Amino acid sequence: MAKLVVTRFGTGGLVACLLAAGCSRPEPDLYPLRGRVAREGHAVTGGGLYFAPEGGDRAGYFHRAGVGKDGTFVAETESTSGNAPTTREGLPAGRYKVTYHPPSNGSKSGLEVVFAEAVTVEPGGSGVTLTLPATMPTGAGQPRDDVPPEPAGPVDRRRGTTATR
Repeated sequence: MAKLVVTRFGTGGLVACLLAAGCSRPEPDLYPLRGRVAREGHAVTGGGLYFAPEGGDRAGYFHRAGVGKDGTFVAETESTSGNAPTTREGLPAGRYKVTYHPPSNGSKSGLEVVFAEAVTVEPGGSGVTLTLPATMPTGAGQPRDDVPPEPAGPVDRRRGTTATR
């Protein structure tokens, strides 16, 4: 007959046991967020975006996107829980304050721009054009002349395209 042995772990022992057993919280569902960053109708040449969730517990996750040479971006979520960080495309559904960081070698600070309007990520995916202000901190968000201006009209945030009537 098998014997049941009960051992007292204490808080630290219980946490270590759960971590060793691979118990962790489930990863959130992620939805695509793609878009473009523009200034004065032209695409910016690079930089990065940071998405800060409004409300909710998102500890252990970083939400970001690199801005390509054509001004486009694809948002991704990095999870720092577990043995090794993992990065997946998309963001959990919700609202995010967005900060743009221009390209830099790390020697300049104070060039970031926080967008006044939050971005909403919806199940099924979202698209958005983020427009930087005409007046930027020196050295931040220079537009490219070889990329055509953003078309006039409202943006269909579900498809990331300009709506036509």
